[in-house]
Amino acid sequence: MMNSYLRKVPTINRIPLLCLPYAGSSAQIYKKWSKGIDPSISLIPVEMAGRGSRMREQLYEDIHEATKDLLRLVREYTCDQYAIFGHSMGSMLAYELIHLIHAEGLPLPMATFMSGRDAPHCADIDRMTYQLPDEEFIAEVQSLGGTPLELFQDQGLRNLFMPILRADFKLVGTYEHIPKEPLPLKLIVLNGIGDTSLRCDVEEWKTHTNQTCDIVHFEGSHFFIHEQEHEVVSLINDRLLRMSADSRITHK
Repeated sequence: MMNSYLRKVPTINRIPLLCLPYAGSSAQIYKKWSKGIDPSISLIPVEMAGRGSRMREQLYEDIHEATKDLLRLVREYTCDQYAIFGHSMGSMLAYELIHLIHAEGLPLPMATFMSGRDAPHCADIDRMTYQLPDEEFIAEVQSLGGTPLELFQDQGLRNLFMPILRADFKLVGTYEHIPKEPLPLKLIVLNGIGDTSLRCDVEEWKTHTNQTCDIVHFEGSHFFIHEQEHEVVSLINDRLLRMSADSRITHK
Protein backbone atom coordinates (compact mmCIF):
# COMPACT_ATOMS: atom_id res chain seq x y z
CA MET A 1 0.00 0.00 0.00
CA MET A 2 1.32 3.45 -0.90
CA ASN A 3 2.29 5.50 2.12
CA SER A 4 -0.43 8.01 2.99
CA TYR A 5 2.12 10.77 3.60
CA LEU A 6 3.36 10.71 0.01
CA ARG A 7 1.45 12.08 -2.91
CA LYS A 8 -0.60 9.31 -4.54
CA VAL A 9 0.60 9.36 -8.15
CA PRO A 10 0.99 6.38 -10.48
CA THR A 11 4.61 5.33 -10.90
CA ILE A 12 4.31 2.40 -13.32
CA ASN A 13 6.78 3.06 -16.15
CA ARG A 14 7.54 6.44 -14.61
CA ILE A 15 10.61 7.58 -12.69
CA PRO A 16 9.81 8.44 -9.05
CA LEU A 17 11.52 11.71 -8.06
CA LEU A 18 11.63 11.85 -4.26
CA CYS A 19 11.91 15.48 -3.10
CA LEU A 20 13.17 16.41 0.39
CA PRO A 21 12.43 19.88 1.81
CA TYR A 22 14.70 22.60 3.16
CA ALA A 23 14.59 23.81 6.78
CA GLY A 24 11.26 25.16 7.94
CA SER A 25 9.36 24.02 4.89
CA SER A 26 6.91 21.33 3.92
CA ALA A 27 7.58 18.99 1.02
CA GLN A 28 4.61 20.62 -0.66
CA ILE A 29 6.93 23.41 -1.83
CA TYR A 30 7.68 21.07 -4.73
CA LYS A 31 4.06 20.67 -5.85
CA LYS A 32 4.34 23.70 -8.13
CA TRP A 33 6.91 21.76 -10.16
CA SER A 34 4.14 19.42 -11.31
CA LYS A 35 3.24 21.50 -14.34
CA GLY A 36 6.84 21.48 -15.59
CA ILE A 37 7.95 17.93 -14.77
CA ASP A 38 8.01 15.57 -17.74
CA PRO A 39 5.07 13.11 -17.80
CA SER A 40 7.51 10.20 -17.55
CA ILE A 41 8.59 11.41 -14.07
CA SER A 42 6.44 11.04 -10.94
CA LEU A 43 6.97 13.96 -8.58
CA ILE A 44 6.90 12.57 -5.01
CA PRO A 45 7.17 15.26 -2.28
CA VAL A 46 8.31 13.42 0.87
CA GLU A 47 6.65 14.93 3.94
CA MET A 48 8.60 15.08 7.20
CA ALA A 49 7.01 14.75 10.63
CA GLY A 50 5.63 17.89 12.28
CA ARG A 51 4.49 19.74 9.15
CA GLY A 52 1.96 19.63 6.34
CA SER A 53 -0.16 16.47 6.48
CA ARG A 54 1.97 15.28 9.43
CA MET A 55 1.59 18.44 11.51
CA ARG A 56 0.36 16.54 14.57
CA GLU A 57 3.45 14.32 14.72
CA GLN A 58 6.50 14.94 16.90
CA LEU A 59 9.35 16.88 15.32
CA TYR A 60 12.63 14.99 14.95
CA GLU A 61 15.33 15.24 17.59
CA ASP A 62 18.27 14.52 15.30
CA ILE A 63 19.31 13.57 11.78
CA HIS A 64 19.33 9.84 12.54
CA GLU A 65 15.71 9.85 13.68
CA ALA A 66 14.75 11.85 10.61
CA THR A 67 16.48 9.61 8.07
CA LYS A 68 15.15 6.39 9.61
CA ASP A 69 11.63 7.79 9.27
CA LEU A 70 12.30 8.93 5.70
CA LEU A 71 13.59 5.47 4.76
CA ARG A 72 10.33 4.00 6.01
CA LEU A 73 8.42 6.38 3.75
CA VAL A 74 10.46 5.94 0.57
CA ARG A 75 11.37 2.24 0.77
CA GLU A 76 8.67 1.21 -1.72
CA TYR A 77 10.09 3.61 -4.32
CA THR A 78 13.61 2.17 -4.26
CA CYS A 79 13.19 0.44 -7.60
CA ASP A 80 15.55 0.09 -10.56
CA GLN A 81 14.98 3.67 -11.68
CA TYR A 82 14.25 6.45 -9.23
CA ALA A 83 15.91 9.72 -8.20
CA ILE A 84 16.23 11.92 -5.12
CA PHE A 85 16.28 15.72 -4.92
CA GLY A 86 17.16 17.67 -1.79
CA HIS A 87 17.71 21.38 -1.25
CA SER A 88 19.79 22.81 1.62
CA MET A 89 18.84 20.71 4.68
CA GLY A 90 17.21 18.35 2.17
CA SER A 91 20.63 17.63 0.64
CA MET A 92 22.02 16.67 4.04
CA LEU A 93 19.01 14.39 4.59
CA ALA A 94 19.40 12.90 1.10
CA TYR A 95 23.05 12.08 1.71
CA GLU A 96 22.37 10.24 4.98
CA LEU A 97 19.22 8.60 3.59
CA ILE A 98 21.10 7.18 0.62
CA HIS A 99 23.71 5.68 2.91
CA LEU A 100 20.89 3.97 4.85
CA ILE A 101 19.42 2.69 1.60
CA HIS A 102 22.84 1.37 0.57
CA ALA A 103 23.43 -0.28 3.96
CA GLU A 104 20.15 -2.18 3.63
CA GLY A 105 21.10 -3.48 0.21
CA LEU A 106 18.28 -1.66 -1.55
CA PRO A 107 18.73 -0.27 -5.07
CA LEU A 108 20.41 3.13 -5.13
CA PRO A 109 18.86 6.03 -7.06
CA MET A 110 19.87 6.43 -10.69
CA ALA A 111 20.78 10.02 -9.80
CA THR A 112 20.75 12.30 -6.77
CA PHE A 113 20.39 16.07 -7.02
CA MET A 114 22.19 17.83 -4.14
CA SER A 115 21.14 21.47 -4.12
CA GLY A 116 22.18 24.53 -2.12
CA ARG A 117 24.42 22.90 0.48
CA ASP A 118 28.07 22.28 1.24
CA ALA A 119 29.43 18.74 0.98
CA PRO A 120 28.77 16.78 4.22
CA HIS A 121 32.35 16.90 5.48
CA CYS A 122 32.59 20.70 5.30
CA ALA A 123 32.31 22.54 8.61
CA ASP A 124 29.26 24.68 9.33
CA ILE A 125 30.23 27.74 11.37
CA ASP A 126 26.60 28.57 12.24
CA ARG A 127 25.94 25.42 14.23
CA MET A 128 24.29 27.15 17.19
CA THR A 129 21.82 29.25 15.21
CA TYR A 130 18.88 27.25 16.58
CA GLN A 131 19.74 28.39 20.14
CA LEU A 132 19.60 32.13 19.41
CA PRO A 133 16.92 34.36 21.00
CA ASP A 134 13.85 34.77 18.80
CA GLU A 135 14.71 38.07 17.13
CA GLU A 136 18.31 37.06 16.38
CA PHE A 137 17.15 33.68 15.11
CA ILE A 138 14.59 35.33 12.82
CA ALA A 139 17.28 37.68 11.48
CA GLU A 140 19.50 34.69 10.62
CA VAL A 141 16.63 32.91 8.85
CA GLN A 142 15.71 36.08 6.96
CA SER A 143 19.32 36.54 5.83
CA LEU A 144 19.01 33.36 3.76
CA GLY A 145 15.95 34.70 1.94
CA GLY A 146 13.07 32.48 0.88
CA THR A 147 11.01 32.96 4.07
CA PRO A 148 8.17 35.50 3.75
CA LEU A 149 8.36 38.31 6.30
CA GLU A 150 4.63 37.83 6.96
CA LEU A 151 5.49 34.47 8.55
CA PHE A 152 7.09 36.31 11.46
CA GLN A 153 4.84 39.37 11.54
CA ASP A 154 1.67 37.33 12.03
CA GLN A 155 1.76 36.00 15.61
CA GLY A 156 -0.33 32.95 14.77
CA LEU A 157 1.94 31.91 11.92
CA ARG A 158 5.01 32.72 13.97
CA ASN A 159 3.84 30.45 16.79
CA LEU A 160 3.16 27.68 14.29
CA PHE A 161 6.38 27.80 12.30
CA MET A 162 9.03 28.88 14.82
CA PRO A 163 9.18 25.41 16.47
CA ILE A 164 9.56 23.80 13.03
CA LEU A 165 12.32 26.20 12.03
CA ARG A 166 14.20 25.73 15.29
CA ALA A 167 13.89 21.94 15.10
CA ASP A 168 15.21 21.91 11.55
CA PHE A 169 18.09 24.26 12.34
CA LYS A 170 18.88 21.95 15.26
CA LEU A 171 19.03 18.99 12.84
CA VAL A 172 21.56 20.92 10.79
CA GLY A 173 23.44 22.39 13.74
CA THR A 174 23.90 19.12 15.62
CA TYR A 175 24.77 17.08 12.53
CA GLU A 176 28.14 15.36 12.79
CA HIS A 177 29.49 13.89 9.59
CA ILE A 178 31.00 10.43 9.96
CA PRO A 179 33.37 9.64 7.05
CA LYS A 180 31.95 6.95 4.77
CA GLU A 181 32.98 5.20 1.59
CA PRO A 182 32.09 7.11 -1.60
CA LEU A 183 28.69 6.16 -2.99
CA PRO A 184 28.43 4.23 -6.27
CA LEU A 185 25.96 6.65 -7.84
CA LYS A 186 25.75 9.77 -9.97
CA LEU A 187 25.63 13.09 -8.15
CA ILE A 188 24.34 16.29 -9.71
CA VAL A 189 25.16 19.31 -7.55
CA LEU A 190 23.12 22.48 -8.04
CA ASN A 191 24.51 25.79 -6.83
CA GLY A 192 23.28 29.38 -6.77
CA ILE A 193 26.08 31.72 -7.85
CA GLY A 194 24.97 34.30 -5.28
CA ASP A 195 24.50 31.84 -2.41
CA THR A 196 26.46 33.27 0.54
CA SER A 197 25.53 30.42 2.93
CA LEU A 198 28.11 28.00 1.53
CA ARG A 199 31.53 27.81 3.20
CA CYS A 200 33.36 25.38 0.88
CA ASP A 201 33.90 24.89 -2.81
CA VAL A 202 30.99 22.85 -4.20
CA GLU A 203 33.62 20.70 -5.96
CA GLU A 204 34.08 19.02 -2.55
CA TRP A 205 30.96 16.96 -3.33
CA LYS A 206 33.07 14.96 -5.79
CA THR A 207 34.73 13.11 -2.91
CA HIS A 208 31.40 11.47 -2.00
CA THR A 209 30.92 9.40 -5.14
CA ASN A 210 33.06 7.01 -7.15
CA GLN A 211 31.04 7.80 -10.25
CA THR A 212 30.33 11.13 -11.95
CA CYS A 213 29.62 14.34 -10.06
CA ASP A 214 28.37 17.19 -12.22
CA ILE A 215 28.34 20.73 -10.83
CA VAL A 216 25.67 23.02 -12.31
CA HIS A 217 25.62 26.74 -11.47
CA PHE A 218 22.49 28.89 -11.59
CA GLU A 219 21.93 32.61 -11.31
CA GLY A 220 20.43 33.48 -7.96
CA SER A 221 20.84 33.21 -4.20
CA HIS A 222 20.38 30.35 -1.73
CA PHE A 223 16.83 29.89 -2.98
CA PHE A 224 17.70 29.81 -6.67
CA ILE A 225 15.42 26.77 -6.99
CA HIS A 226 12.50 29.23 -6.77
CA GLU A 227 14.18 32.11 -8.59
CA GLN A 228 15.19 29.83 -11.49
CA GLU A 229 12.39 27.29 -11.20
CA HIS A 230 11.98 26.70 -14.93
CA GLU A 231 15.70 26.14 -15.48
CA VAL A 232 15.98 23.79 -12.47
CA VAL A 233 13.01 21.66 -13.55
CA SER A 234 14.31 21.58 -17.13
CA LEU A 235 17.66 20.30 -15.88
CA ILE A 236 15.96 17.54 -13.87
CA ASN A 237 13.86 16.50 -16.87
CA ASP A 238 16.86 16.44 -19.19
CA ARG A 239 19.15 14.46 -16.89
CA LEU A 240 16.61 11.86 -15.84
CA LEU A 241 15.26 11.22 -19.32
CA ARG A 242 18.77 10.82 -20.72
CA MET A 243 19.85 8.51 -17.88
CA SER A 244 16.71 6.42 -18.25
CA ALA A 245 17.24 6.07 -22.00
CA ASP A 246 20.91 5.14 -21.50
CA SER A 247 19.92 2.55 -18.90
CA ARG A 248 17.42 0.91 -21.26
CA ILE A 249 20.06 0.70 -23.98
CA THR A 250 22.61 -0.80 -21.56
CA HIS A 251 20.19 -3.50 -20.39
CA LYS A 252 19.07 -4.58 -23.86
